[in-house]
Amino acid sequence: MSVKGRLKDLNLQDIFQILHAEGKTVAVHLGSEHGYGNVYFKDGNIVHADYRGFTGVDALSRLLGWKEGEFDVATGELPKEETIIEDFDWLMKEAARRFNETTAPDTQAAAIETADIEKAALIRKLIDLGILERIG
Repeated sequence: MSVKGRLKDLNLQDIFQILHAEGKTVAVHLGSEHGYGNVYFKDGNIVHADYRGFTGVDALSRLLGWKEGEFDVATGELPKEETIIEDFDWLMKEAARRFNETTAPDTQAAAIETADIEKAALIRKLIDLGILERIG
């Protein structure tokens, strides 16, 4: 099974949260004008990332900053090596910290507003796909 999409429709943080919560073993292949990268999950935890010669947390932090490009989630793929041992929540916080260090304050406010819109779109899409169920 493979799921494909555009990062402007679903951001990586939300995709990663879902894969983590579902305990998935998948590879997320990414492509954009910045190049190509990969993030591997094993039982819902990120175990490897690679991008332009970077691996591990360095590669993951760079990839999480992408707002444009395409992704392809392929189930069951494992990396040749595991370069990330850190806890998932720590990884997401560290990526946000690094993003905030390099982003101007006015850009941060726009990113927060955009993230809220993207989260709502993601939830609608997951309901449409039958992954989430509307209650009440």
